[in-house]
Amino acid sequence: MERMAQITPEQAMRWRLERQHLLEPARDPVAVASRLCGVHAQVMSGAALILGVRTASFRASQLDDLLWKRRSLVKTWGMRGTLHLFAARELPLWVAAFRQRQWPRFTPAWEKYHGVKPDDLRRITEAVGEVLPGQVLTREELATEISKVLRAPALEEKIRSGWGVMLKPAAAGGLLCFGPDRDRNVTFTDPRSHLPDVTWDEPEPDAAMREVVTRFLDTYGPATHEDFGRWWGIDAASARRIFAAHADALVAVEHAGRKAWLAPKAADEMVSLRPPKGVLLLPGFDPYTVAPISARAYTIPDGFVDQVSRTAGWISPVLVVDGVVAGLWTLERDGRQATISITSFAPASGASKKATSKLAKIFGRILDTDVTVTSTA
Repeated sequence: MERMAQITPEQAMRWRLERQHLLEPARDPVAVASRLCGVHAQVMSGAALILGVRTASFRASQLDDLLWKRRSLVKTWGMRGTLHLFAARELPLWVAAFRQRQWPRFTPAWEKYHGVKPDDLRRITEAVGEVLPGQVLTREELATEISKVLRAPALEEKIRSGWGVMLKPAAAGGLLCFGPDRDRNVTFTDPRSHLPDVTWDEPEPDAAMREVVTRFLDTYGPATHEDFGRWWGIDAASARRIFAAHADALVAVEHAGRKAWLAPKAADEMVSLRPPKGVLLLPGFDPYTVAPISARAYTIPDGFVDQVSRTAGWISPVLVVDGVVAGLWTLERDGRQATISITSFAPASGASKKATSKLAKIFGRILDTDVTVTSTA
């Protein structure tokens, strides 16, 4: 039996930093969104920073142009039912994969809390597909139109009050995405009419899932099926079945004392990588700190995981030194001035402090403002 390749934590960190465009910025933010398998967008200012630290010359002010004018990015609910920005041309791929995932998971507790039965949610989803094509509607307007179609006023209030929950199945089915804000109100529209340059040609479900799994491993591997399940938003048993179904496209490696998986090409290239060097400031919800969750055992020092991965799913902005999280940071803006305040987990070296001062220029470019850095150990 052929012995599994051994991948060290240092090699894995170097691979992820390279694949996520953190060592060499890309030129195209849409290509970055594609490589990352979507950009976390629960906080849109954070999404702009995630793209900015990975894309040469990108400014946060360009994000609206990419979303609403060029429409080369699309905002919708994605993995784990959270908001993401996807490369618009790839939305049919993601929808084909999302169709295989039940969202939400119906339990008696879920039905009691939301006051909606599975059949109600199915009817709401079908109504979205009926009323939204060619329209750009606020949540209130959409709720009203759905209520008219279903002749169910009680469901209108559920759509209004249950932020996102009633609409996520429609997004997963490719019936809904976000439109531009209107007077500080979010809007929704139909992806097919919103993205006229996208050829809506969904791959077969199995082919879509196969591509999602291999792309996840190529960007975030080595990873276990549990890692994939946490990232995708499914239980470990379902993730195991997915990995088993596509085992011929994966290769097992020994990593951090356990069996993990990679795409074959990644495994061949990773074994020769040198440990990562350098200092980075990564924004909140950054993909490098989100996935794979098992990597936190060696990317976050003991005793600090709760400061990085906080309650309610919030992921802090972090200082990364040689691939390892070495501190936290905050950003405060005051007109044309901004201050980044770094709190290191341990006394920072002179070289690290000098490097963080240089990083301020990157954030100054992204935010189009003057940025200064203060540091405390």
